[in-house]
Amino acid sequence: MTTAALTATALVLTACGRSDAGTTVETAEAIDGSPATGEITIWAAENEGRALSATAEEFQAANPDVTITVTPVSFDELPRKVDTAIASGEVPDIIQPSTGLQSYVSAGGIAPVPDGVTDTSDFFDSAVSAVTFDDVLYAVPWYVTVQSFYYRADLAEEAGLDAPTTWEENLEFGAALREDGADSGTFVAPSGTLAWQTILPMIYQAGGSVIDDGEFTLDTPEVVEALGHYQEFFAQDISDVQKVITAAGEIEAAFADGSIGSYMTGSYSYDFALDALGGDASKLGLAPLPEGPVNGMGYIGGSGLAVMADSDNQESAWKFVRHATSPENAVAAYEVSGVLPANQAAWESGALAESPTAETFATQLENSVPLPQVLTWTQIRDLLATYGEQLAREVITPEEAAAEMQREAEAIGTGEQ
Repeated sequence: MTTAALTATALVLTACGRSDAGTTVETAEAIDGSPATGEITIWAAENEGRALSATAEEFQAANPDVTITVTPVSFDELPRKVDTAIASGEVPDIIQPSTGLQSYVSAGGIAPVPDGVTDTSDFFDSAVSAVTFDDVLYAVPWYVTVQSFYYRADLAEEAGLDAPTTWEENLEFGAALREDGADSGTFVAPSGTLAWQTILPMIYQAGGSVIDDGEFTLDTPEVVEALGHYQEFFAQDISDVQKVITAAGEIEAAFADGSIGSYMTGSYSYDFALDALGGDASKLGLAPLPEGPVNGMGYIGGSGLAVMADSDNQESAWKFVRHATSPENAVAAYEVSGVLPANQAAWESGALAESPTAETFATQLENSVPLPQVLTWTQIRDLLATYGEQLAREVITPEEAAAEMQREAEAIGTGEQ
């Protein structure tokens, strides 16, 4: 199972391309092995921040002259908060840039990784490629995520349902659980980060894309079909359009109380869901994403850890990054937050190697592609979320949404000179 996961990830992640953009900024000298000192501030998403807080405690014990503050920030707020910090120069030392790294690099806000921090051969190729621009490494790979279909196995069994394998089956599955009492038989987010994270795989599953050869492709028949499928969950009252997720753990809590019967999201959700179910794994079903007309593609997400160009304590910040991305701490992050390590060695032993979910995640990894490699991705993904909400509320048609997204994306541009 571990071998399958490693092989799948290596095959898929090498598909990531590199941006030709990238701004070279001043960085620290080569990082040595002396103790870290001073203050380090970190901005990270709420779930991942839990893992970094645990790692920080251990790091501070080994480096008594350093103080680390981890500030949790929602995924929706993090890009805006970082953009503002870069513009003002009032920045944290370390950020979890996730899919916003391209924009932050373009703005000159990220320091290149100096010598002595990491060996890129320790990580999956795609994870390295995703944080490399113009042949400069701007973050150390930390974790990868892969999407899956989560469902209440006990409720499905009572209803005589198997996990859906196609779009049509997914609608039928969700409708059946809705009829059995769930507010959302299959929960599909009507807005925010989770909306674009749902729409993007559907575009891939319909055979579409966001950008091709430097040109946006958001108004193609394939994209229209994907947007139509997304809207069907609300049009058929399978998903509650009033259910808005604002904090980590909310989906899983609703999943545990039965108001959500199934949902689609990243691998990080598994431990949240299991905890919410009181550790009863018999109630937690996990399957690859249902296939669309062309395939069952998801996207590979995740994040590295980056140091800000205006950090006052780059040397100690890089020492913490080196510590946090080691195999041991990558496994610890998986145990705390359920994020899949980007460090290959972390898959070979311990909790991940023994996990019953690894095979499902490996299967989906074989059927996933990288996020769009465009410098303006944070703006483009906001478009998907914005028009996703209009689709969910049925105030726009899929054709209209696709045309508007294409028009606005072309106005935004790719960020290339």
